[in-house]
Amino acid sequence: MRIRIKYQDGAGNITERDISDSCKETDKTIDAFCHMRCERRSFHLDRIVHSVATDTGELLNPYQLVPLMRDPDSLDSLTWRVRPAIKALKFFSLTTRGFSKRERQHLNKFIKELVAIPQSDEEISDWVYDLWCADLYQYRYGEEKEYKALLEYIPPSLLEVCRAYAIKIVGGATNKPENSGWGERIEEEFGPHPLACPLDKRAMADDAKE
Repeated sequence: MRIRIKYQDGAGNITERDISDSCKETDKTIDAFCHMRCERRSFHLDRIVHSVATDTGELLNPYQLVPLMRDPDSLDSLTWRVRPAIKALKFFSLTTRGFSKRERQHLNKFIKELVAIPQSDEEISDWVYDLWCADLYQYRYGEEKEYKALLEYIPPSLLEVCRAYAIKIVGGATNKPENSGWGERIEEEFGPHPLACPLDKRAMADDAKE
């Protein structure tokens, strides 16, 4: 089956390409023929931000592109539709309050509100802790491209709940951001009209149609 994916590299750049003849390479990567490069390439599952069957237009779970790559009831399989929101909220936490037990508890509640999952709080917490979201060091030195790409792929229907949990993460006793800059970030990153480049706006529109 030929599959069209949007793939994010380590610098945050997103390219669209067709792949076929996919097979498992490692627990986190697949090997597939890339029609853009005309050769076989490795693709990290966590960096596939969008995947559809080219013949039907069906939206596909990246973690099920190769049979048995993930258990259907695994957190990877169950959360794939909302993964950009989870990653973005974790990165927001890392770059504001940090990611201590308190912040992880908020992320756990956020995930359980979005998806019905059988895993325990401890399993969810361990999974979130290991989840790659964006390069923290590049962000601190002013390179925000990778993080912004996550924000641009959050389904618009999830922005309100993202904003609510972002406020909880940075809120003090009054549940208001103690740092005014954090409040400004919440409105910019999780507000009703987040900044997105034209290409990504079209991509979100395509997702909505599907």
